[in-house]
Amino acid sequence: MTLTGPKRARRVTQSDVAAMAGVSTAVVSAVISPKPGKTIRVGEEAEKRVRAAMEALGYAPDVVAQSLAGGRRNIIGVFTYEAVFPADRKNFFYPFLLGIERGAMRSGQDLLLFTSSTLEKGRRSIFPKGTNRMGIADGAILLGAAQDKDDLKRLCDIGFPFVTIGRREVEGGHVSWVAPDYRSAVSDVVTRCRAMGHRALMLIGEREVREQNEDRERGFLENGHDDLTLSVERIAPEEIIPAWIDDLLKSGTTVVLAETFAHAVALERQLAARGLTIPDNISVVALAAPLFDEAEGERWTRISIPREEMGERAVETLIAKIREPGKVPENIMQPLGYVPGETLKAI
Repeated sequence: MTLTGPKRARRVTQSDVAAMAGVSTAVVSAVISPKPGKTIRVGEEAEKRVRAAMEALGYAPDVVAQSLAGGRRNIIGVFTYEAVFPADRKNFFYPFLLGIERGAMRSGQDLLLFTSSTLEKGRRSIFPKGTNRMGIADGAILLGAAQDKDDLKRLCDIGFPFVTIGRREVEGGHVSWVAPDYRSAVSDVVTRCRAMGHRALMLIGEREVREQNEDRERGFLENGHDDLTLSVERIAPEEIIPAWIDDLLKSGTTVVLAETFAHAVALERQLAARGLTIPDNISVVALAAPLFDEAEGERWTRISIPREEMGERAVETLIAKIREPGKVPENIMQPLGYVPGETLKAI
């Protein structure tokens, strides 16, 4: 005796609706997807029968098939290199997603979040098995700190419309992006510190230098005041140890610009172990927000990123690329804000 599971119900088609309503499938299609200048005119009585048949049969139009027939799906993909879908509303990436959602709603687009393209070693890839899974969308917005340049170059080569949040440069390809203007923001911080009497400033940050790191460092070093001593230290947060603190204090540095929040926290921890405090013994400005609980960063003097607005502008840029494939939209440097806090004081 052979056991079989329950049969899957057959999907209701336009032909089924047409048969019940006593019309042709062309009439059903015209009712479902009315188009300006259509050649098929549907009478009021026929349309009522079609809609009654759709309701009776439980027919739902295949919007993907309809959009494919029209050449555009009205679907925007969102691809993230890190797992950024927020379990916590304070997640750093959450405001970007809010802005993207708002921009998509205003543009009449649906959003599709790509999460399954993960390689064995855990890093997400746009081409995990050689195929662009995002191809089912009209274009995509890419999020994440560590974006794969090979992925970006390949997307450029195949002509797939995409926009990155964060400045990204790819040799031999043009990447459209919406990025925080770290260069101007950090230059402004240096000017503010100078006005408060600081003359010896240090920027500490990640060893791996990406575009955002370059922008911060350029803004730090280009201030152009002859009376300032500016130094850059590329160091991992775990390398901020007592000996390093000794050298920092001996250098005469009075304010540190921390490229990541992890650097700021590590610095404060090591100072506290010596009985020293921020800003009484040294001032600190955070150049990035915490990735998770943003409440941790509220007391710090810092720069702020209008992430929701950047998400919206990324959608606008992507829609422009999709609608005018031959025209390259201008990249956007988003102005940042300055938030006075408890960790910077005049000397």
